[in-house]
Amino acid sequence: MDSIEAIAQRMDNAHQWLVDTLKEHGAGDYAEEIAQYYIKEKIVKRDLHVNSYKFLHGAFLDSNVIERAVELVKKTKQ
Repeated sequence: MDSIEAIAQRMDNAHQWLVDTLKEHGAGDYAEEIAQYYIKEKIVKRDLHVNSYKFLHGAFLDSNVIERAVELVKKTKQ
């Protein structure tokens, strides 16, 4: 595996980690959309050294915040 492929694999692993983390905290079927929203709004920052994302603040993983994010994603899908 060359270095480009290794970086791409780390990016994929980091994204999957974010989606899985959001699912564990209540995002359910909307975890992918919320992950995209968090990335777009720079709520999370990719850290390829540990194959994950870092949250700007831990409160973004609180269940009530994720519930509001789910509602936001639902509204944008309509």
